[in-house]
Amino acid sequence: MATVPAFEAKTKFGELLDRVIAGEEIVITRHERPVARLIAEGVGSLADIRRAGEGLQALQNEIAVSQEASKSVTWEDFKAAVEEGRR
Repeated sequence: MATVPAFEAKTKFGELLDRVIAGEEIVITRHERPVARLIAEGVGSLADIRRAGEGLQALQNEIAVSQEASKSVTWEDFKAAVEEGRR
């Protein structure tokens, strides 16, 4: 992830858009503090990404507890957990 000062972002906006289209994420700063983020359209929002991460963490914890109880996770347990996460 690249960090670009606001003045530079203003003067090189077209170039930054080309970089974003190529898959790069750009953070724009003002006085060295992040104020905006350029990402390609269609990329999930930060809130969506955080929710997905929390869901994965919960699944990991559930698997750890299950492994402690049975020392193995069955394929059916795994599939059920994945399906539950999709809801």
